[in-house]
Amino acid sequence: MNGASDQPEEFGVQPEQGRQEEPQSNADSAADATATSDATATSDATASPEDSTSSAPHSRRVRRRMSAEHIRQIKRKRRRRKILIGVLVVIAALAVFAGAFVWSVQAVVRTKKAKNKRTALRVKNELQEAVSGAQGLQQTISEADTSKLEKQTTAFSDHVSKAYKQTSSPLWQVASVVPYVGDDISAVRTTVAAMENISSQALPQLVKVAENVDLNSIHVENGTIEISGLEASQQPLQIADDTIDKATREVKTVKTPHIAQIADALKTAETYCEKLDSMVHSLNSIVQVLPSMLGTESHANDAPRNYLILAQTNAEARPSGGLTGSLGLVTVQGGHVSLQPFVSDSEIQNADEPVVDLTAEERLLFTDKLGKDIRDVNFTPDFPRTGEIVSAMWARQYGVAVDGVIAIDPLFLQNMLAVTGGVAMPDGSTLDGTNTAQTLLHDVYVHMTPQETDEYFAVAAQAAFDHITQNVDDFKSYVKALSTSVEQGHVMVWSAHEDEQDLIADSAISGKLITEGAKPQVGVYISDETESKMDWYLHREVTTEFQKVARNGANQYTVHIKLQNTMTAEEAASESDYVIGAGNIVPKGQIKTALFIYAPANGRLVDWEFQNADDYKGVTLHNDLTVGVGDVTLQPGESYEITVHVQSAPDTGEPLTLRQTPLIEGR
Repeated sequence: MNGASDQPEEFGVQPEQGRQEEPQSNADSAADATATSDATATSDATASPEDSTSSAPHSRRVRRRMSAEHIRQIKRKRRRRKILIGVLVVIAALAVFAGAFVWSVQAVVRTKKAKNKRTALRVKNELQEAVSGAQGLQQTISEADTSKLEKQTTAFSDHVSKAYKQTSSPLWQVASVVPYVGDDISAVRTTVAAMENISSQALPQLVKVAENVDLNSIHVENGTIEISGLEASQQPLQIADDTIDKATREVKTVKTPHIAQIADALKTAETYCEKLDSMVHSLNSIVQVLPSMLGTESHANDAPRNYLILAQTNAEARPSGGLTGSLGLVTVQGGHVSLQPFVSDSEIQNADEPVVDLTAEERLLFTDKLGKDIRDVNFTPDFPRTGEIVSAMWARQYGVAVDGVIAIDPLFLQNMLAVTGGVAMPDGSTLDGTNTAQTLLHDVYVHMTPQETDEYFAVAAQAAFDHITQNVDDFKSYVKALSTSVEQGHVMVWSAHEDEQDLIADSAISGKLITEGAKPQVGVYISDETESKMDWYLHREVTTEFQKVARNGANQYTVHIKLQNTMTAEEAASESDYVIGAGNIVPKGQIKTALFIYAPANGRLVDWEFQNADDYKGVTLHNDLTVGVGDVTLQPGESYEITVHVQSAPDTGEPLTLRQTPLIEGR
């Protein structure tokens, strides 16, 4: 009580000697005056008997005056009441504002054309229109349609600019700090700002690229690729790539909005940014390296380049594709492509010792065959490592140092032949866009001996590759088919030139294992152990789903794997031994598969759930990534399911991506 006595003081008593009173504010003085007036009025009313008109006997009452402490309590209560009223007014104002904002967002469900309202409704509409237009814009960019691109870019930019103007207003800035609703507002502002950067900085650069490179003027004739404008497009593409990548990362960092309508709109915007980012990054990687790889434009006088074509057969799976079936050397100079005859894998002698130094991890996971047997060079899912091994094997056999390795498979050939038209084979058959996979991954094994298939694969690979590099009429469709093959993992490229490899390392075409924690990726890879061509009958489904945020801040995901042997018992009894195997590893008709599951970099495998516990073989490391290993054997018609939980690196905002052994879906 600020040093006051516990005993009550009478009203009007002076403070004790040496005691300090707190200074009074104007409001306190007014309160004192009021209290004094009230007390005086009461005293006057009871002090004079004449003033009483009551018939009851008059008794003299003596009223004690209010104490100073009592008065201070009154003043404190009044101050608190005034402060509380002020706080309530502020809270009420915020509540009204928040309510109005939420209502305006929810009104999106009921109204779509409130063009004149400076509310979330208008932002939602503009953002929705921008994303809608962007979906068509993405296709136009991939097709380099200059006539459409500028018009669509202008429309996209117009909608984004309007949304950006709204979200940059003082109202939105203040609203972003309001509890609960502020998170949603901040998410919208961040997303719109990111899209505005794409609109104002990236898209104009892409328009320049479209003006520099006209796909309609590109053509291939007599093995020579004529293409111009690539080098002029390198700088604008790099700017666009960097801008879109930064914007995409910003969009991914926003918290999930509370309001469903906002969450849906921003999810659509995020999906658009991710697709655009992937497409432009891949395009940029190709444009940066293509002139030097093809020897075009300023590189026309460079020395010839030799690239090794690695043709795989996915019917006998390997983690990054399939068993090596044949190989061919292609020489490129000044845009002219010449292909030497393909050779069968049987012509490449096995080495007594690995042709490169294998790590202890590689020896444990993949055995020495990785570096000794050409058929097993893609036991590893890290394709740049495969490129190094293959190039060393080729140099050992033929004394030729290659500038890079290009891996292809029958699905790639089928995608490309669908555009260029079919190619006639020496036996009178035709490989085209509908039957190439079926023929090369199944039918040849049914009707031919191993020696005959070796010869057939070499001829087929050369004829098909020759055809797709010399018969290009519709270059737009050609580029689209090539892009699809890259996305599906049916074509991969490794460059022996370090600067070029660095440029393509982060794109899908490199087939590189991701070892950076900031880019979480789970890998699901298979390798045939049946020593047969049964993987044509292996159906595979892999899905990932966010589960929760772990205590350490890492995102935890559920990875579900389903394997099925689609061969029937009747087919197992009638198929050739070349297809179903000799029965030395497993009974005929069964499929034995080695399974490798790679956890995200700096993350971990949390747990496994196999149908049969004995199929789980353990955990090891590869390139600092945690790898779980298992074995699965399937009877004809049998299905098998595995559930794995993985965690990304702690506090990683990027979503999980999935990479797996390329699917072939034979049936």
